[in-house]
Formats: sequence, structure tokens, C-alpha cells
Amino acid sequence: MTRKRGRKKKETTESTSEKRKVSVAHLVLKSIKSIPKPLIPALITLIALVIRLIPYRLRYPIGYDPYFHLAYLEYVTEHGWANYFPYALGPWGFLINHFHPKGMWGAPYVIYTIGKVLGLSAYGAFKLVPPIFGALTVLALYYTVRRIHSEKAAILSSLILALTFGHIFRSMANYYRGDNYALFWYSIVLLFFSLALFEKNPRKKTVLYTLAGLAGGFSSAFWSAYYIVLVLPLFVALSVSAYSFMRENRFIDALLMALSTGIAALIASAMGRVLGFGMFWEGNWQGEQLLKLTGIKPGPLEDVYLALHLVIILPVTVLIIGALWALKSKVPEKLKKIGTAGTLGIMALVFIGLLWKYSGTFELLSAGLTTFGGAATAEMSKPEWWDIKTAYHVLLVFPLLYPLSLRKPRLSDAFALGSSLPLIVLAGYWTRFLFIGSLGLALLGGIGGAEILKLTRENARPLGALTLTALLLVGGYHSVKATYEVKPIVDEHWENALKYLSDISNENDIVLTWWDHGHWVTYFSHRAAVAQGTPSELVSKFYLGKTTKENLLELGVDYITVSFDTMLKWESVKATAGRTNGYVLIVMPFVGTYGDTALFQNGNYQAAVRKNGVAWNVLVNAAGAQFIPKETWIEDKNGVYLANVTGEKAGNAYLYVNLNYGYAVLMDGDTFKTPFARLMFTNDYPQDYELVYTDGGMVKVFGLLHPNVALVREDEPVLRFENATGDTLRIYGYTDNGERVFYQVYNVSGMREFRIPPDVKGAVIRYTYLKGDRILDRGVFRRSDGWS
Repeated sequence: MTRKRGRKKKETTESTSEKRKVSVAHLVLKSIKSIPKPLIPALITLIALVIRLIPYRLRYPIGYDPYFHLAYLEYVTEHGWANYFPYALGPWGFLINHFHPKGMWGAPYVIYTIGKVLGLSAYGAFKLVPPIFGALTVLALYYTVRRIHSEKAAILSSLILALTFGHIFRSMANYYRGDNYALFWYSIVLLFFSLALFEKNPRKKTVLYTLAGLAGGFSSAFWSAYYIVLVLPLFVALSVSAYSFMRENRFIDALLMALSTGIAALIASAMGRVLGFGMFWEGNWQGEQLLKLTGIKPGPLEDVYLALHLVIILPVTVLIIGALWALKSKVPEKLKKIGTAGTLGIMALVFIGLLWKYSGTFELLSAGLTTFGGAATAEMSKPEWWDIKTAYHVLLVFPLLYPLSLRKPRLSDAFALGSSLPLIVLAGYWTRFLFIGSLGLALLGGIGGAEILKLTRENARPLGALTLTALLLVGGYHSVKATYEVKPIVDEHWENALKYLSDISNENDIVLTWWDHGHWVTYFSHRAAVAQGTPSELVSKFYLGKTTKENLLELGVDYITVSFDTMLKWESVKATAGRTNGYVLIVMPFVGTYGDTALFQNGNYQAAVRKNGVAWNVLVNAAGAQFIPKETWIEDKNGVYLANVTGEKAGNAYLYVNLNYGYAVLMDGDTFKTPFARLMFTNDYPQDYELVYTDGGMVKVFGLLHPNVALVREDEPVLRFENATGDTLRIYGYTDNGERVFYQVYNVSGMREFRIPPDVKGAVIRYTYLKGDRILDRGVFRRSDGWS
């Protein structure tokens, strides 16, 4: 009897617990249902916007590329829309229309123009734009999913996208990237597609598909790689046509979807003439290479890809749709599955044939984004599990529920799969595409979540809703936390160093720095860097001592930076210079003290340093081998100096210890001899270099001593020769579009300065200062609109 009572009591407790869970779930459902429906999309959009505004508080932009975009935006707000921008890629300058269409900076410029009356700065507008477009993408997804499926699926899909860190990261304040624009415009294309697909009025249907084409074309105004917005809708068209072959005849929709991308291509060509073309413009090197690969001339379109799209890709897609349409009425119902498989096989063969013929196109696309066509940056590498987990977290569960929708395949499934699967495939290719993949995962995930609610029994539905809510909360917490913890790479050390460089240098001076830091130089110093945005073999070879001073003079280099951050990229420095072996450099952070001994460690490498009167006791442990380095250099508040170390020294080991910031660097002899090491770790460097700035171990700036040409702005620009030993000056004049309209050689032997003659044509002046045939200095500047 006692046992039975105990069991009954236990069952009663469990029942009470279940009832409590159900009541909580009912409460959650009731509170959600109490929200007026028109407010739901607005609230979700607000949630998306608020999360993406979290990094607005940060002092600096995140990453590297945003600094160039911000620098150019600030320049145009002060000086107007200059195309030939001399504050990048010295000594040649930078043509903006060879980079991105003007809409890339036009959106924040418009917001700045509107908001400046309220005190909004150009930087403030710059920070606002990514969250705005990110939140609008969420809103577009809501209405798309609501049209193709249900209100519940729309709420879930838009919430998943709003809360997914994979989407937040590239659409948040302070991280300004062009693919945010592309995904927004693709979401608008999908919205118009969804409205048109279920529109019965033929005229309205045609108008909606035309609007989709216009949206796809407008994407060309914002990002040089916008072509993805022309290609992705074709997969939706093919998916709908495959569904039409198997079931309901919707070939007209599939055909109009495909043809809308033709409208987009024509709009892109028209807009390119005003705002600039994309990366495959015939004036770009990628466009020239694509022309060689395909043999397709752009003609009046002026963009090689647009011609390829209209001449090859779109017609092939239309032919496939037409073939399915023609076969539908001739293939018996029982054979349609076989027919579908056969048609898909033919499609695969056709596309494989195109890939075979135009395979270089895709390599070229990679090369256009990575310079070497490989994983030059972390975002161009294949995503690991850690990347996927960080991007999607538990929200990844939602798309796994989507197959529930395929119990009875519908037209909406064809739309959803055609829209989402290509995005998910892209997400597996590069880590940067985890952002694009987030839209596909959210679209499928919302439908999957709605389907599991539909399958859940009435009495258990609240628990299902509570489970999905918990997943959203956990995923949202992860994303909010990850967004809050995002930190800029740049810091006060770089800002102070580069602003100091701006104060002491001339407007036309050129800086050699690691390519990651080039955009920082443009932004903080308003100076041109030799390399920025893409890896530079020359910069790497300079750091390793594989160049000459003449190589630097030919590029007009006036200043050089070395830094702690470059040390952390040492393997990349070696790889970019073509060196896979040797040049050992191991950074060891400070880990604590033992008595009066400072300890530094990185894995199996340790260094112990202790001051003993005027001498130093130093011991290194490298994977069990203990020794005293041949030389030990110390940097503290008194500067950098060679330490007096007691004991017998090893032959090929050198140590640098920074007591200002707490790190040590162990290196071999090859590394210690490099210009980078001599400048960063010692006070024993060639007399051609002069230390002009140091913060004691994070960033150091050196001047290169040479016959320098300094720009002085008077009524007409004046070139002043410092250490004037040259005898020849070449002057080149260019229009704002980069067309050379002037060239003259002047004898400047014995002259201290040269005033640019009024008859020199061009908005931009480039010069070369020589002694005989030897180049002493080079540079570029705008004739007016100086930027100090």
C-alpha cells in the first residue's frame, strides 16, 4: 500500500509539472496572439535593427575594408564626388569606378545629407546604413514567407534571420560591406516573385515580375559583385519549372522569373553609365580576362558578364524551361519521375559543359576577390564547424525541420528550395557566404517550424511553441552576446601613430605598410599606402629583406610602418613573399612572474628574463632545449637596447623582450637580419631609415631618407625638392576618369622647387623625379581639393 501511494504521489507531481509547462506555454501563445497582426512585422524589424545597432557604440569600424569606405565618404562630403582618388594605392592613385559603383557610398551620403541638420556626422550615417538594410532584409523575408506559406512561418523565418549572428555580423553598425546590399536586393526580388507567383491577374503578374527585374538591376548600383543577384533568381525559375513538370503547370511563372533577370541586366548596364559598373566591366582587368575566356564582347552593354548573361546563361535557362514545358504533355504521369531525372541530368550536363568551357570565369571571380585566387583572407576560406556554430548556433535546428513540408510538395516548396538551396551551397564555399546562407536557412527554418506546429496535437501544441521559442531565445542570446563582444582590430595605438604621421608628412607622401593596414593609413593619415585591400608581394619581400632601396624609390615610398599586428601575421608575410620555410618568429605573451623573473610562453616555447644589476639573466626553453640567445634586445620605458646578458650564448637564436606591453619574440638568424626585425626590435638599422614615431612596441613609423618631393599648395601647386639631387621631372595630367591628357618632361637640375605651369591639363597630377634614369621619388595629387 505504501508503494502504491508513493507512486500515485509521484504521478500526481509529474502531472502537476506538465500542467505548469502547458500553462506557461499557453501563456506564451496567448501573449503572442494578443499582439495586433499589423504590429508583428514592425516589432520583428525593430528587434533586428536594435541588435544590429549594438556596435554603433564602438569608437572604430570593425575589420579593414570599412575604413576605406568611410575615408572616401568623408572625403566626398567635404570635397564632392571625385573619381580619381589619390589617397590610396600610391604612387598611382585609385580610380573609384574601378572599385565599386557609387551607390556603395551614396546610401550613407544621402542619410548624412538628411541627418546633418540634426547633427548627424558622416561617420554616424556610415554606421547607420548596414543595420537599416539588414533590418529591411528581415522585413522583406517576412512578407515573402507569409505569401508563400503562412503567418506563423513568416514570423519564425523573420525572427530566425533577425537573430542569426551569421546575418547580423555583416549587417551591423560599424561593419560596412557590399554583400549586405546584395542580399537586401535579392530579398526584394524574392518578395516580388512571391507576390507574382500567386497573383491570378496576368497584367499584375507581369508588372510584379518586371518590378523584380528592376530590383535586381538596382543592386548593380551598390556592389561590384552584384552579379549574384542576377544569377540566383534563375535557380528559383528552374525549381518552379521542375515542379511544373511534375505537377501544376506554372511554366509561365518560371519563364517570367528567368526573363526578369534580363531586365535586371539591361538596368544594370544603364545604371553603370551613371554610377559605375561592376567587377566585370570592360574597363577592369577582370572584365578583360573574362572577355578572353569567353570571347563574348560586351558591345553597348559595356560589361562582359552582362553580355554573357544575356547571350549564354539566360537563353540556356529559357531553353531548359521550354524543354520541360514541351515534355510535360508528352510524358505519361508514371514516367514523369524518370523524365524529371533525365531532364535534370541533361541540365547538369549542360551546366557542366558551360563550366568546362568557362571554368576560368569562376577562377577569375575568385581572383577578383582574393588576388591570388586562394584563401588570401579568413573570410575567403572554407567554413569550419566553429564558423558554422558561431554563425547559426541552435537556430541551425530550424531548417532541419523543413523536410516535414515535403510530405505533400507544393508550389511554395519549389519556390522555397529554389530560393534557399543555392544560398546554403554558397555558405559552404567561403566563410563570408555564411551571411548569404543565413537568408536561405531562415526561409526554410521558418517553414519547418510552422510545419512541426501544424503536426503537433492540439494539447501538445503549446509545448511545441514553447520549444521553438526557447530555441529562438537561446540562439538570440548567443547572437546578442557575440554582437556585443565584437571588437575593432584597430586601436588607439594605430590611431595615434597614423594621425601623428598625418601631422608630420606631406599630402603627397606614400606609406609602405602591411596590406591589411593600408585602409587605416588612408582613413587616419589621409595618405596613400603602397598596398591595401589585397596582398602585396613587394611589401612582404621588403619586410624579409628581398628588395632594394631602389625598389622603394620607384614606388615613391616616404614612410614605413612595422607593428605588433604584423608580427601576428608573420606566416602570411612569408607566404605572400613565396617563402614557406625558415624565417622563424614566435611571439610569446607575458604569463606572469616568479619572484623577480618575468615569464613569457607560447606552447612549448618559454622565455625567462630577470634583471641582475646592470646585467640580465635570460633563459629560453624551446621544446625541451634550454639555451641563452645570442642577442637579447629589451624595450622598456627608456627605449630599446641590447641587453648585457651573462652566460654562454647559443648560435642562431635571438630574443626581443617588450616590457612596455608584455610580450617576447624568439627568432632565428634569418628573421633577425630582416628589415622588419631590425626596425621593430632594435635600434641598429640602416642609416637610410629614421625613427619618427614609436609607442614603445605596438606601432613604429620610420621615414625613408631620400630626395623627397613635397607638395605645397599655393595659387598653383608647387613641388618642393628636399635634398634636391634630381635633374628631371616628368609631369602627367589626368582627367577625373583616369584619361591621360598631358605629359611633359622638365629639366629641374639645381632647382629647389617647381611650380606647376597653368598650361598643364588635368584634374589629377602625377609626377616622377629622377636623376638621369634613376627614379628618386614618385607621387600623385589632385590639382585642387587637397586633403590634409
